[in-house]
Amino acid sequence: MTFSAVALMTALVLAAPAVKASRLELGVRFFNQGEFDVALKHLDAAAAEGGDSATLEKIHLLRAQAFAARQDFARAEEAFASALEANPDASLDPARVDPTLVKMLDSVRGRLTGTLVLNSTPPGATVSVDKKVVGVTPQTLSATVGKHHVEAKWGEAPAVEKDVQIRPKKELQIEWVQGAVEKVMTTTPNPKERPLRPYGDLRGVIEVPATAGAVPTGGLELGGGFELSYFRVGLWARLFPFFGVVPRVAFVLPVFDQVNVFLELQVPVWITRPGGFQVGLGGSGGAEYCPTNWLIVFAQIGGQHLFLSANRNDPTTFIATAGARLRMP
Repeated sequence: MTFSAVALMTALVLAAPAVKASRLELGVRFFNQGEFDVALKHLDAAAAEGGDSATLEKIHLLRAQAFAARQDFARAEEAFASALEANPDASLDPARVDPTLVKMLDSVRGRLTGTLVLNSTPPGATVSVDKKVVGVTPQTLSATVGKHHVEAKWGEAPAVEKDVQIRPKKELQIEWVQGAVEKVMTTTPNPKERPLRPYGDLRGVIEVPATAGAVPTGGLELGGGFELSYFRVGLWARLFPFFGVVPRVAFVLPVFDQVNVFLELQVPVWITRPGGFQVGLGGSGGAEYCPTNWLIVFAQIGGQHLFLSANRNDPTTFIATAGARLRMP
């Protein structure tokens, strides 16, 4: 090979563009450099691009560690949940990361559940999950994410065994036919079939009278109720500065993964001092943010009118409310 040929090949190599690093590779690079905000931008973009389960698991585990480094533990838990959706057995090496993060990941795993649907032909098989009897078929139950050992037994016949993996928010169906495992299928439950869930919340309320010169009032309210599909009903007690009760019903509409908007109707019944009694009707709209499956923070604005307003000359008020809600995941 002549000198000119070698020079030409060298020039072509130097002129060739460098291979562009992937979003995940950039995220890893900036994470290792301690630039967590920049790392999260690339990791979020990598998550949006998608990929196989192993890639998504790695992305979300790294996102969780970056959020934790920024002391944003609510977002870290959310990222851990996404990693577990990609792989229910996702784990961190306690020798390489903060053991606190390992415990957080295990805590999130313990709170995430899926649904296990067990059927058999003929029905009536005794079913055990992880060596614990849970009943007879047909049977539907909630199970923590991860691997489980399921057994079905008819009378004195040998048990039929199956190792399964439960995924978050998924439904795993097992069908036994004549003592053998006939079908195992994972599906996504219909969101309209969400179970009845109890909740409780504490809210602060400010009421600004429409009447000029009237004094704003407000107080704290403690209460709770039940959620079913897109509806929520409950009863609250006004604790300060006077006592009363407020039944409420709300229609909730998801707009993003962690953000809902809602419309709420209320019927306040106040017992004021001395001897005052007030009944009214009010409505409001607002938004709520769900950093975890069990915690919601919310704010709303609206108005109310008191039809029976003894000892009060300000029956119409504007209301602003904010608070926090705890619910079963």
